[in-house]
Amino acid sequence: MRKKIFMLLIFLFSFTAFSEITVNESELKNKQFYLNKRIDFSAIQGNERKKIFIQTLVPIIENIEIEIKTEKEQVKKIIEKGVTTQEEKDILNNAFAKYKVKNMNTNELLNKMVVPPTSLIIAQASLESGWGTSNVAKKGNNLFGMKSFSKDQDKSVKVGKGTYYKKYDTIDESVKDYIMTLARHGAYKQLRTAIVNGENSLKLVKHLNNYSEIREEYGRKLTTIIKANDLLEHDA
Repeated sequence: MRKKIFMLLIFLFSFTAFSEITVNESELKNKQFYLNKRIDFSAIQGNERKKIFIQTLVPIIENIEIEIKTEKEQVKKIIEKGVTTQEEKDILNNAFAKYKVKNMNTNELLNKMVVPPTSLIIAQASLESGWGTSNVAKKGNNLFGMKSFSKDQDKSVKVGKGTYYKKYDTIDESVKDYIMTLARHGAYKQLRTAIVNGENSLKLVKHLNNYSEIREEYGRKLTTIIKANDLLEHDA
C-alpha cells in the first residue's frame, strides 16, 4: 500500500512541474500559459523537457520582440520628423539611457534596438542552463548564466565558494535581461550589426565568442543544438 502511495506522489509531482499548476493539453497549446511562470524543468523527463522548454521560451521571446519593435518604431518616427514636444524629447532621452547610448547618436540607438532570432536565444538558454535544470535556473530562473555583482540572497544565487548569479522572479525577466545585455554591451556590437543585416543563427553564433570562456567551441556547441533540435523553424 505504501509503495502505491509513493508511486502516486511521484506521478503527481512530475505532472505539476509548472510550479503547483496542473497542466493539461489545452493549456500546453495556449502560448499565454507559459508567460510569467516558475517552472521546474528538472521534474520533466527526456525529450518532453526540451519540448516544454522550447514552448515556454517562444511566447516570452515573441512578447519581448513586439515590445522592442514597438518602442523602436516610436523612436524612429520621432527621429525622422524631428523632436517637437517635451514628451518626444523625454522618450528619446529615456531610450538613450536605457540602451546606454552616448552622445545621443541616433544611428547607434536604432542599431541597439534589436532582438536575436528565437532559435539563437533558445540555443543559448539551453546550453547555459542545461535545458533549465541548472541550480541557478531552478533557484533563480536564470537561464543564461548571468552573473551578479550583488551578494544579496534575494537578488542572487551563490554557486561554489564565491560566484554569484542573478536571481529573477520569472523566466520572462531572465530572457529580457539577456536580450538587453546583448543590445547594450560593446562586446556584442558585431552581433547586433549581423542581426540588422539579417544573418541567421548559424552565422550569428561566431559573434558570441565573448559570451563564454570556451570561445570558438561555444559557437560550435550552439550550432549543434540549433540543428539537432530544428530550432530555425521558430524564426520568423
